[in-house]
Amino acid sequence: MKRISNVHEAPIIFFTLVVGILFAIISPNFLQMGNVMQILEQNISTFIVAIGMTMVILLGGIDLSVGSVLALTATSVGLFLSNGMPPWLASLLGIAIGIACGAFNGYFIAVMNIPDIIVTLATMYIFRGLAVGISGGTWMTNFPEPFQFYGQGHILGISFPLIVAVILIISFAFLLKFTRFGRRIYSIGGNKAAAKLAGISLTKTKFMVYVYSGMLVGIAAVIFASKVGSVQASTAGNSLSFEVMAAVLIGGGSIFGGIGTIAGTMIGVLLMGLIKNGLVIVKVSPFWVDATTGFLIILAIVINTLQYVRQNKRKEGDLI
Repeated sequence: MKRISNVHEAPIIFFTLVVGILFAIISPNFLQMGNVMQILEQNISTFIVAIGMTMVILLGGIDLSVGSVLALTATSVGLFLSNGMPPWLASLLGIAIGIACGAFNGYFIAVMNIPDIIVTLATMYIFRGLAVGISGGTWMTNFPEPFQFYGQGHILGISFPLIVAVILIISFAFLLKFTRFGRRIYSIGGNKAAAKLAGISLTKTKFMVYVYSGMLVGIAAVIFASKVGSVQASTAGNSLSFEVMAAVLIGGGSIFGGIGTIAGTMIGVLLMGLIKNGLVIVKVSPFWVDATTGFLIILAIVINTLQYVRQNKRKEGDLI
């Protein structure tokens, strides 16, 4: 029990299990395999984008533009397909656009040293405006059948987008925990001044984190467009930024940086997916979904703040 309590993700795991059990008691259909798979597949794009947001928040940063990047990328892919481009090439170019958007953010944040909240607030409007502009405000629809595989296909009976998400989750969890780049992210988020004195390049690390985030949004956008079968530039990914930030915070990430894991974030996404699905199954008004998510965000921030204050007091006590 002591080992379990020391696991960083223990509280969110426990809370997720409690929520799952409560909904299962209310509705016996909740834990059926078909419904569980539906929850996972409905949140594939959120899982993928949340990986990048985890790294951004670990740096002590924020990215308000991911929803707009998804809209721009998905809209661009739709335009490429409507002009007869092969699905694989359209998808690769879409991911490249996501990387370019991440590099754009990273340049102004890391190189020009402009606060991330200002840069990403601006690019949130820029990228969304570009998406609406290139689409003319019309829906992107009638995607070719081969393209549908990326969001709806199966390999050996397993959902292809779910396979992609699992590979990305494992890869970036490994990157954060076992590579020098991952240790640099934690170091910068934990103490920028100390990281700089240790010879860590803040500029390069920050820039690459936003590039990775853009790439992940690009992949999520391709899956999103393929799965939904249509894209509306003005609304696609509208609430995505706040959902993935909420997942990171609910999963144990700290708004002050340096604390958090990919595993915790994934459980945070899963918890929000469980709540949304459960409320729908028990026929609660969808308006309560947003209210519940907002409450969870506030709760997570309060817990994070209390943990941060407690840790600082411990450090001060050790120094004394």
